[in-house]
Amino acid sequence: MRIRGAQAKTIPQQNSAFEVLGGIEKRWASYQPWLKTIGYSLRRRYQPGWKASWLTSGIPERESEDSLVLNFRALVLDAIRDSDGRRVALKLVPTRTKELPIWQYLNSPERASDPRNHTVPLLAVHPLPDTDEHVLAVMPLLLYYDTLRFETLGELLSCLYHLVQGLAFLHEHNIAHLDMCDQNTMLDPGSGQTGLFPKGFHPVRALCYVPNPKSPRVASNDPHSCRTLAQVNYYIIDFGESVQFESFEAREYITGATGHDLDVPEFATNDPYDPFPLDIRATGDMLHTAFFKPSRGYQGLEFLKPIITEMQRDDPKERPSAMDVLSKVHSLLEEQTLTSLRTPLRGIQEDLGIDKDDARKHIYEARVKRYHPIQPPIPGLKTEEVEPMTLIAKILGRLRLLF
Repeated sequence: MRIRGAQAKTIPQQNSAFEVLGGIEKRWASYQPWLKTIGYSLRRRYQPGWKASWLTSGIPERESEDSLVLNFRALVLDAIRDSDGRRVALKLVPTRTKELPIWQYLNSPERASDPRNHTVPLLAVHPLPDTDEHVLAVMPLLLYYDTLRFETLGELLSCLYHLVQGLAFLHEHNIAHLDMCDQNTMLDPGSGQTGLFPKGFHPVRALCYVPNPKSPRVASNDPHSCRTLAQVNYYIIDFGESVQFESFEAREYITGATGHDLDVPEFATNDPYDPFPLDIRATGDMLHTAFFKPSRGYQGLEFLKPIITEMQRDDPKERPSAMDVLSKVHSLLEEQTLTSLRTPLRGIQEDLGIDKDDARKHIYEARVKRYHPIQPPIPGLKTEEVEPMTLIAKILGRLRLLF
């Protein structure tokens, strides 16, 4: 499920564009009665007979839950699984592509149980009642991996490791993703008091939630937790452009531009290219933007530039494999101390949404709870053990939070 809090689309009160369903929304709403029979419920906006709540509630449109629309063309929509109340995402998957077979292959019991596999879980598949051109796939409700800023170096390096590990797993199984980008890199924030958003989050505007289910009003879900305490998981989604080969020996060059990252040397000509180095380049471009672009990046990450620069080399044959990148990141992690991993990050631009006071509180709480700054844990990683804090250290830490 592709969610980014800043991309929720609302409009001024005088504009009525969201008073009616638009685009594919009408299709989703038409499916609600059928979805109910197979155990899923959509939000109020997509229920039969829906009327815009802000027309009569007195709540401004921008504060009304049912004004929040992911995208008028979205093939993905959030829902509730009625059997257990779990929040899920529903996706209309074209049957003409290899997306579903690849997704199912990666979700086989053997592969799904492999901790190196960061493919989004496939919870269920349902044939649609009105067409065989798509099927309905059910997956967990996820957020973009950068919905909240990284607070510590350990959080950032953990994310880097697990995403590269997921790509290496795909390549090990002779699958080239062909659309590695921000939009397809996700995190599971967890749920309840132990999740990243203890109050919950809205599927479209992640930094808000609905305090009262009987009211459409949304409110800020501050305060948030952090990735270390919530112990989030990272996933790769969307295999609509992907290719899979039967074996390493059966790999072939392919043709045609694909994916979000079109500014790569392979697409400068019509010549066939190896799809696997293309994944490396696209991932390197994504990471370079996330870590070093002034409007998004962080200070103190110069030690990562050699690895990412290698991934961005123009000559595909000079780019490292995903396993090579993973090995280098693993080595970098083992060089870090607990102190360095707990280092609070600062944006290249100081006002980039990292709350220093919250970060200090979270770092202190993680130390008290003896949480390692690398979460989720990486099996086999040789790092310092987290020792219990002494009473004096706890008192001093608490005092530092006050001043």
